[in-house]
Amino acid sequence: MNAVLRRPLLAIPVILTALTGLGVLGVAVGTVLANSRLFGIGVAGMLVLYGLSLIAFAWFTAKGQGWALGLIVASALLHLMVVYSLLTSDDRAQFVGTLIVAPFILVTAVTAILAVGRHELGKVGRGGRA
Repeated sequence: MNAVLRRPLLAIPVILTALTGLGVLGVAVGTVLANSRLFGIGVAGMLVLYGLSLIAFAWFTAKGQGWALGLIVASALLHLMVVYSLLTSDDRAQFVGTLIVAPFILVTAVTAILAVGRHELGKVGRGGRA
């Protein structure tokens, strides 16, 4: 098992970011199914790019790349702002869905920030090996 993934403060944001990326890819598929016109395909394309980016951030962090952990922090903070914005929605389904994902986004942000602050990636050793 990868040494990065043996450290909880690193494993949690890495795994949750990868799962978020997979979720974004699922939303991209749903976007095309709901709107197969040019706009829907364009939105889906951007969601695919973003979802793959999140998965790449998680993968590079698991490989011990510090710059990728910074991008996990940045994306988690962005997701927190989106969650806050969606919680003000009048759409009940959107509100409930946001309530479901909010704890995971919050845990991702907190653990990623703590991992950076405690230099967890540096404790793993060079190249992600213990």
